[in-house]
Amino acid sequence: MLFSSLTFLLYFLPAVVLIHYFLPQRFQNVFLLAASLVFYAWGDVRRVPLFAALLAVDWGVGWRLGQAKKPAGHKALLAVGLLCNFGALLFYKYSGFLLGVLGIGAGFARDLTLPLGISFFTFQAAGYLIDVYRGSVRPERSPVAFGTFIFLFPQLIAGPIVRYGDLRDALHVRRRPDGRALDSGMALFAAGLAAKVLLANPLGEAYQAYRALGNDMPGAWLSLAAYSLQIYFDFLGYSVMAVGIGRMLGFTFPRNFRHPYAAATVTDFWRRWHITLSGWFRDYVYIPLGGSRRGTARTVLNLLAVWSLTGFWHGADWTFLLWGVWYFVLLTVEKFLLRDRLPALLHRILTLLGVMLGWALFVSDGLPAFWEYLKQLFCFRFDTSVLFWLREYAALFLLGVLFCVPKAVETMKGLARRFPALRWVSAVGLMLLCLAALARSTYNPFLYFRF
Repeated sequence: MLFSSLTFLLYFLPAVVLIHYFLPQRFQNVFLLAASLVFYAWGDVRRVPLFAALLAVDWGVGWRLGQAKKPAGHKALLAVGLLCNFGALLFYKYSGFLLGVLGIGAGFARDLTLPLGISFFTFQAAGYLIDVYRGSVRPERSPVAFGTFIFLFPQLIAGPIVRYGDLRDALHVRRRPDGRALDSGMALFAAGLAAKVLLANPLGEAYQAYRALGNDMPGAWLSLAAYSLQIYFDFLGYSVMAVGIGRMLGFTFPRNFRHPYAAATVTDFWRRWHITLSGWFRDYVYIPLGGSRRGTARTVLNLLAVWSLTGFWHGADWTFLLWGVWYFVLLTVEKFLLRDRLPALLHRILTLLGVMLGWALFVSDGLPAFWEYLKQLFCFRFDTSVLFWLREYAALFLLGVLFCVPKAVETMKGLARRFPALRWVSAVGLMLLCLAALARSTYNPFLYFRF
């Protein structure tokens, strides 16, 4: 079930928010867990038993980690929990790719369907087990509350990656959001839905139109610009909707984006893009490996490990792995060679160019497709038909760029906070526009669902 589907907007979400609001505390977690299972089963009912089994293992391992006293017992329990979670991820997402690399036929792997949200589920569960192992949080006593935390439908499919410590208190109190939380939650949901339906979807159509032009350099770059904006507003829209739904249900989810295309450096970009994923790799991989505390050579190796894993997390293909290595190269050059030697404006331009070229890898279906795309980007050929498509999508591009500018977005947020009537009128207007757009269009993908 998509957030931007009419079934979700008109039936599922209003019913869940309304029923949850009036339920007594002892029934709220039970209801949300059941609603989350229905939400997931709507799109992939075959994988519900898999996730239910992993939930049971994770709760049991976490509970035992809180009881075990010997360090060796801790490590063995943690290893069991991580092996179950990452084993399922490896089997469903990477078995075909890895066996292919080894030259082993894996016909069964072609028939495997990637469970929706398994990458986010795995990282959230693994983060919980590691935090309990470290003593950062106490294990959750209630299996229902734990299941609600892991399986909470707003962030289950595509994040943000939420940590147990962020939701622990909310899981054990009566969640009845006040008028301000409900108001801001609905406004955020409307804004996120608009980013997805009114910007990301049309930008996806623009990307396809420009890609269809073939060997045309301006068209190739316009397609790359369209995809760069599409993937941002697609993922941003989902994340903002998740935060808005969380507020309506009495939860506070972390922010996942902070104007990434305004980044001054590549390092700054990754402080602004998919913040919860960057934070997960920093806290659970980079710092445990030694971070930057063990000399230059070790720092470079740690960066290579983190960014190779980051790329591979996104998909089982060489293009994703190279996408991660691409960022390793950019960050290493920036950290050890440039060291703020470039003028600020030039550094911003090169950062944006590096990010866009990375998206060319990200969107390509295999290395041959990426090579063809790269040749089109630098073919130095021009077809006048691109002018028609530029005129067709010019307003859309300008609107997309406008909403990437921090000052413009923050000004709009300030007006919405200052004038409640304007906020309500804007939210209702955006919802009506989104419903109209969804009713007339069949193009409605969520790009990050496949990760």
